[in-house]
Amino acid sequence: MRSLLTLLLVLTALVVGAGLFLLLTGYAGQLASAGVPLTQQLGVLVLLGGSGALFLLLGAPVIAKYLLGVRSITQPGDSQELWLLLALRQQAQRVGIRAPRLGIIDRPELNAFTIGLNRNTAQIVLGRGLLQNLSQDELEAVLAHEIAHILNDDMRTLALVQGAVNVLTVLPARLASLLVDRLLLRQTQPALAYYLILTLTQLCYGWLASMVVTSFSRQREFHADREGARLVGRDKMIAALTCLHAGTAPSALAGMLVAFGITGRFSEGLAQLLVTHPSLTERLRALRQFEP
Repeated sequence: MRSLLTLLLVLTALVVGAGLFLLLTGYAGQLASAGVPLTQQLGVLVLLGGSGALFLLLGAPVIAKYLLGVRSITQPGDSQELWLLLALRQQAQRVGIRAPRLGIIDRPELNAFTIGLNRNTAQIVLGRGLLQNLSQDELEAVLAHEIAHILNDDMRTLALVQGAVNVLTVLPARLASLLVDRLLLRQTQPALAYYLILTLTQLCYGWLASMVVTSFSRQREFHADREGARLVGRDKMIAALTCLHAGTAPSALAGMLVAFGITGRFSEGLAQLLVTHPSLTERLRALRQFEP
């Protein structure tokens, strides 16, 4: 509940700030005279910013359960599941948080991710491919990486960043459209040019916003690698990433869950700016230079 309240407070502050900006700069009056009242503009900000962030935060568990078929492990079905539960509990105790729930995807997925509103509701999900291909030391490192995400509240922070960026990009796009329409084209009411420019500027700002979010996501992966190395040892973390690198394939995680996985899709050139994870080569290089 506290995570949701924090999210709502941050987004409310951004929307109120945007409203004050419009009023103090006189843009509110221009928007109203153009047939776009301030309440409508702020409503759009709330809808795009708040709903996007909430969907990211609340939708991940639903996608994980119904699209990926995540099986929650409450009672171990075999010795490996027992070991995973004990290892997870031990790591959680070492960092002083409640032991996350454990889930398994019964498909050959070489990936892991964490979902949940906060530390108390977090669940770490492992693909069956990890259990079949990684040693216990390497699995410890994967768990430690995910524990680091939980410890840093990365799930909530990513949702907040996405929501804030949504709010801060919608407003400039609409202001740019209004200024072009009113000052350059001399239109007194929103015309075709306004909506055309609005569409183009929102696409442009949306692309820039995606770069901000994915940049944050990439940095948190480096940080989780370092925190995981501190928890279980750098050698184990390097061994786990090396194994994942050897078996790298395009992630099969659905939509938003790609950002939560221990590995993600990789691209070359400018497309690297829009991926949520740095390459495993970069992460291994950073880890080898890191001194716990």
